Amino acid sequence: MLVAVEDPLEGGEIPAASALAMADLGPNAPLALVVGVACGPNRLLLPRYGRLQLEPLTELADPFGSARALAAADFDGDGVEEIWVANGDPGRTHPARADRLFDPSDDGFRDLLAEPDAAELGALPQSLAVRPLDRLGSGRYGFLLAGAGGPLRLIEREGPAGLVDAAARAALDELIHGTAVAYGPLGGSGLDLFVGAATGPSALFRAAGLGRWVEVAEAAGLAVPDLGAVDAAILEVDGAGTMGLFCLRRRGSHLLWVPDAAGFLHDRAPPTLARPSAATALLVADLDNDGFEEILIANAGEPNRLLAWREQGWRPIDPGDAMEPASLPTALAATDLDGDGRLEVLIARASGRGGGLGLYRVDGPDHAWLRVALRTPQGAPARGALLRLFAGGRHQFRVLGEGARGAGEPVAHFGLGTGERVERLDIRWPDGTVERLEDLPARRTLVVPHPLARATPQGEARA
Repeated sequence: MLVAVEDPLEGGEIPAASALAMADLGPNAPLALVVGVACGPNRLLLPRYGRLQLEPLTELADPFGSARALAAADFDGDGVEEIWVANGDPGRTHPARADRLFDPSDDGFRDLLAEPDAAELGALPQSLAVRPLDRLGSGRYGFLLAGAGGPLRLIEREGPAGLVDAAARAALDELIHGTAVAYGPLGGSGLDLFVGAATGPSALFRAAGLGRWVEVAEAAGLAVPDLGAVDAAILEVDGAGTMGLFCLRRRGSHLLWVPDAAGFLHDRAPPTLARPSAATALLVADLDNDGFEEILIANAGEPNRLLAWREQGWRPIDPGDAMEPASLPTALAATDLDGDGRLEVLIARASGRGGGLGLYRVDGPDHAWLRVALRTPQGAPARGALLRLFAGGRHQFRVLGEGARGAGEPVAHFGLGTGERVERLDIRWPDGTVERLEDLPARRTLVVPHPLARATPQGEARA
């Protein structure tokens, strides 16, 4: 059960919110929460004794923007994450406001899309969904953008050329009215990229090596016209390591695609997941640290739903105060604000009792946990890295940074139930490097530098 934290904000209030992202703004700063606002200034918040402190407004506020989605990643390879603000309008193919790409500095933020280096992009992006992607494993991330008026774009920094659109060279430049993006190990040995469409065809991309992808939606069984996608996630679907793709829809039943032995995807959503609702956002995380992820579905104007893997099936459980039966939620996120090893849940709202941001804590048993923070060679979060943990006779998967439209906290959170040790942790870094850590104690956060940057002996990490 989730219990509301009263007065979660210090230093002001946020009347309405439209998007959430966790960003690492440097080695001497705590993880920051960025709150996007569709009609007003964006906000930056820092954790403080289990609550959130509103920071003074800076250029990041962008008061005339219309933030629909956010993402954070190290765009320029300096070890500090930049913040992409998607300012697209879902009702217009040519929104009035372009996206922003904010680079933090000691003096505040500067918009890289407003500088001469962005001239090669031509028309600036106006996107509805955004996801960081390190396609070459260099530690320099691009931002994959989906919108209503053109093909997917992949904005990267490329030396003297400045900012470029690399979607064509990555074979990602499909024409998709994309509104939902999910990234994870859906089939085979690599990571898959799903772009769900509001109207028209969706896409499923499979990594082909050398920074390129191949589109396989029809071959994989995902040729669904007018999907009406709202949000999506790749998750473990059966408590036994089988991965599937869960997609929320505006119209009709929600879908859970699961691959068969040949890799062909079939909808296997049980009634508890398939039940139609006015869904707006999805969160997948182990909220009670029992070793199995929960699914939180936010709904507009009707109760939010929380489901857990119980008795070999997805069962609805009491969301407690997070039910919010009459609010208009827009985004979900989970993070450990107070450092106790339990995730808190954040709900952004366009309106509702309590203002634009709700904060909830889990009321439950004191289960064990392990948190893993992976770092690129430059020292930034290694978003997109795949982790596989073995403990208590089963294994769990996480993709670093997933869990909230690709803007989740850049820490892999594992619940361990009653276990107090981890037998093995396998890591696949974005550049393909693979390593293994063994016999790890629970109830701590591991910070694991990339092998290229590691000063300690191979296989060691610091707590």
